[in-house]
Amino acid sequence: MMPVEPRFNLSAWALAHQQLVSFFMLLIISTGVLCYENLPRNEDPAFTIKTAVVSAQWPGATVADTTRLVTDVLEKKLQEIPHLDYIESETRAGSAVIYVNLRDDTPPRQVPDIWYQIRKKMQDIATSLPQGAQGPAVNDEFDDTFGTIYGFTAEGYSARELRDRVEEIRRGLMSLPDMGKMTLLGEQPEQIVIAFSPRQLAGMGLDIQQVSDALAAQNAVEPAGALRTGKDNVALRVSGALTSEESLRAVTLHINDRYIPLTDIATVSRQIAEPPAPVFRVNGQPAIGLAISMAATGNMLRFGQALNARMAEVETQLPHGIEMVKVADQSAVVSDAVSGFVRVLVEAVLIVLAVSFVSLGLRAGLVVAAAIPLVLAMTFAGMMLTGIGLQRISLGALIIALGLLVDDAMITVETMVTRLEAGESRKSAATYAFKTTAFPMLTGTLVMIAGFIPVGFAASSAGEYCFSLFAVVLIALLCSWVVAILFSPLTGTWLLPAQIHRHVRGAGRLARAYRVLLAWVLRHRLSTLMIAVAALALAGIGTRWMQGEFFPASDRPELLVSLTLPANASQPEMERQAERLEKALKGNADIDHYTTYIGSGAVRFYLPMDVLLDNENTAQLVVVAKNLAARDRLRQQLTTLLSNQFADLTTRVSPLELGPPVGWPVKYRVSGPDYAQVQRFAHRLAAEIGSSSLTREVNLTAGEPERTITVQVNQTAARAAGVSSESIAQMLNTVWSGSTVTTVRDNDRLVGVVLRGNDRERLDFGTLSTLMLPTAKGTKIPLSEVATLAWGVDDPVIWRRQRLPFISVQTDLAPGVRAESVSAGLRPTVDKLRAQLPAGYRIEEGGTAAESDKGNQSVYAVLPVTIVVMLTLLMIQLQRFSRMLLALLMAPFALPGIVLAMLPTGTPMGFVALLGVIALAGMIIRNAVILISEVDSNLAQGMAANEAIVAATEHRARPIMLTACAAILGMIPISHQVFWGPMAYAIIGGLIVATLVTLTVLPAAFSLLLGWGGTPPLVHSGYQGKSGQ
Repeated sequence: MMPVEPRFNLSAWALAHQQLVSFFMLLIISTGVLCYENLPRNEDPAFTIKTAVVSAQWPGATVADTTRLVTDVLEKKLQEIPHLDYIESETRAGSAVIYVNLRDDTPPRQVPDIWYQIRKKMQDIATSLPQGAQGPAVNDEFDDTFGTIYGFTAEGYSARELRDRVEEIRRGLMSLPDMGKMTLLGEQPEQIVIAFSPRQLAGMGLDIQQVSDALAAQNAVEPAGALRTGKDNVALRVSGALTSEESLRAVTLHINDRYIPLTDIATVSRQIAEPPAPVFRVNGQPAIGLAISMAATGNMLRFGQALNARMAEVETQLPHGIEMVKVADQSAVVSDAVSGFVRVLVEAVLIVLAVSFVSLGLRAGLVVAAAIPLVLAMTFAGMMLTGIGLQRISLGALIIALGLLVDDAMITVETMVTRLEAGESRKSAATYAFKTTAFPMLTGTLVMIAGFIPVGFAASSAGEYCFSLFAVVLIALLCSWVVAILFSPLTGTWLLPAQIHRHVRGAGRLARAYRVLLAWVLRHRLSTLMIAVAALALAGIGTRWMQGEFFPASDRPELLVSLTLPANASQPEMERQAERLEKALKGNADIDHYTTYIGSGAVRFYLPMDVLLDNENTAQLVVVAKNLAARDRLRQQLTTLLSNQFADLTTRVSPLELGPPVGWPVKYRVSGPDYAQVQRFAHRLAAEIGSSSLTREVNLTAGEPERTITVQVNQTAARAAGVSSESIAQMLNTVWSGSTVTTVRDNDRLVGVVLRGNDRERLDFGTLSTLMLPTAKGTKIPLSEVATLAWGVDDPVIWRRQRLPFISVQTDLAPGVRAESVSAGLRPTVDKLRAQLPAGYRIEEGGTAAESDKGNQSVYAVLPVTIVVMLTLLMIQLQRFSRMLLALLMAPFALPGIVLAMLPTGTPMGFVALLGVIALAGMIIRNAVILISEVDSNLAQGMAANEAIVAATEHRARPIMLTACAAILGMIPISHQVFWGPMAYAIIGGLIVATLVTLTVLPAAFSLLLGWGGTPPLVHSGYQGKSGQ
């Protein structure tokens, strides 16, 4: 095909307006530097957590009643929202928590509107809940990330005094620029407990309701009016409001014409509220934490600097005995991460420059080198315009793009050198480069960009996380083409010599060796193709042994240590277990510091975290190691320690995750209509999974049955006595759990005043049967006259998914084992049990395998678009089906290189590596397009088929190898990184083999396509370019 002569030559225009173009070059560089300095810095890209939490309480209800009358009512309404993926609910006695999960392909911009719709629907449905139910409340800020956390410990100060001091610090930080949200951790709400003896009250002829009413009346706030004179209004105030436990002790109650000092019938004390709030500890010491988040539009490094300066001032003002410890510092993590990536970026730039200088010589290398800062500057400006900051994905994309963005400049320079060798002027050489290479380069650039389309348009959380990879590569490659046709010809005329000594291509040893290989290939075309196809088939077989992975573990030093007791365990017991573990950690040389969260999981200090919600039977430690080697040692030590000394707890030690959070790596959901049957099948599955040597810490979300005492009321006797089930429940609740009768105004806080039985009697089982109940007749009767007590057991928690009961069977992995391998090994066992399930029961896989499949499917869903775009671009450039198919068929031949690079090194084929493989196809097709276009151009100029193929292959061999070397060597700095390593190995191995295939198999296939049967000469007569023939 004869190339189309462009009507307008941009290179010629640039040469005619050198000062204007030079001005733009300087402007681009300065703008790029300014944009780089002001780009937001973050550790990881932001992505939307598409989960909201709806909660409601119904105090006193059983698990079954709460499920039927609260959870199910809310779930039915929530199923009406758009983009719903699934609903999961966790129902306990009197409490319902529902997790609303949107589909992965939900556009992030629509998520806030969906949360608003949920709020409206929950407000509408609130009136349908049973009397006494509280809520529902909607938490749609589940993804708030508190990257900076300070812990405050105190010696010689009460918890209340420490809390007030931290609250004062919080108020002082509110004015800091870019400040987001702040929350206190480990704050223990207080209550004033009036503890009485039920037996003593009964002996004095008093009942609890009388005491409660008298206290409430004493503390009531009622308007006392105002005295209006002719001149002013004077407000009237009535004293007597309760302000502290001391004022309560001074209260005298007026009951039945009797005046009774409160202290005669009860003790008054300020205590930590029950049920207890989550506890926060630092290095084994009780603490109050201050968790801080930055505003979404802020710059983390600048915010961190300002915050550090302010907190340094705060520390100097702390009273003696209060210590401040920074336990999480996102700004330091971001600074280290960005600095590390920038260092790697500089290494990659130096490598690419070295390739340019060694391969092209000093002057030609300088032309290519000059293109790099121009392209990077334009890319930084594009990132600023599109709102992409410097973070793990965008910086990795820059490094990947580095090896590709010099391709176009190398081709331009190589073409100019060829024309200068032919005796043309620098201006003529520059304009010729545009005429012959601009549009093939553009097609190749767009094809490479098309290879990244699955990254940019994958409708999933994984795709959203990696989107900046596509965006940055798109910007960088388009800018590289613009630089190659507009700026590189100009710098070439400045830097390249006016005359270059004519030399015969192929004079070097490597070139002569390649010519011999090419001659052999063209003589043995069928053998060459059979060898290539055989290698491809063997590589396909080799993929069976490649390990899979979703996202690797983070390279941060933190370890999450999760502890779970049986579902009915109390928080004090959980605290005792956590303190045992803290003692074991004390003095460990590998630990920098650690924090403990009791009654909840760790606050989200890192966006891709699987956050645990508040539960009394839960604790989580964040153990920060001194380095990665120490982290790995600690993980092994802690795993052994927990197995030996905490065998009665469910435990897990895990590093932080990269990418969307997964949680337990291997997980199965057993579901069906009958909960008892679901339990039976879940325990069978757990036994099967536990028998595998690849798993550890198999557990179920169901929990063990908990003990209950049922007060069975004889309704006939109760009605005759003048009591009801409601009044009995209220009396029991007041004595054993306590009821809030009023509040005390303590500065800016309201402290509840709780009336309850004293510890001695409420912890005595005998108190139940002897408890005196007030009747409607004004008399009192023992509970045993109208009710009997019966011990029983009940399910502590019921999980449902899509309103169907389910139990998750989940497990951790043995050291060195990947989740995908375990899932594959368990598949026959799970399938066998699945086949035995009755109709309506299912076993579904979750965990890493399911999330990986979801992410991969989102990529595969976009592949047809990628293929269509590539086909369209190829047809526009090549304009023949045969040429288009020839270019496309080169892409699969990267597979042998991928397998050879990844299989021996044990590198997993994860989500990021998959993206690299797809992008690699674009790189390979690009080289094929340039070579095919040159062969067609030679044919159009009248060359014979054999000469056209040999000449084009010789001419393009060096640029293709140079650009491949630049891309391959540019990957080396990131090949050792946890996140980018698999992609780097895939591209390095694939591109090495694919480059060899492009320079051997493609000429052989093309010669077959052209029907050429001649034998090429071993030495070609000094090809000088197309016009030099």
